[in-house]
Amino acid sequence: MSRATARVAAMQLIFEKLSGGQGGDESLQMVYDELREEGLSAVAESDPGRSDRKWIAEVLSGVLEHLDELDGKIAAHSRNWTVERMPKVDLTILRLAVWELLYEENTPGSVVINEAVNLANTYSDDGSGRFINGVLGAILREKEAEA
Repeated sequence: MSRATARVAAMQLIFEKLSGGQGGDESLQMVYDELREEGLSAVAESDPGRSDRKWIAEVLSGVLEHLDELDGKIAAHSRNWTVERMPKVDLTILRLAVWELLYEENTPGSVVINEAVNLANTYSDDGSGRFINGVLGAILREKEAEA
């Protein structure tokens, strides 16, 4: 399985969990079944492997554990938008990506941003990709300046 596919699943599980759903193994299986129905080639052959499940669980728990911090970063770098007014899909993508930027040391920031923009272009409204790119770019620059 590709990390991009695991990222799609993680995004959907975060959205579900923060909307009051379970976000567990049954939900993960449903997400992969839906992705397979959509024709996502990386999902066509198999279900998520052990490493994908581990990474998705780590992301889900990390986002939930650091939710206030992530939202604070997002709010600080979002011009003319409050976290409460953001489209929920955009906010979910941002939370996932900001968690990756801050806590996932194995993935370069540019890859995280590119993947987040791709998610926005696929699952959100026109213009969301540019907005997400701008917010994440500012957070990455701040992180790099602090290092």
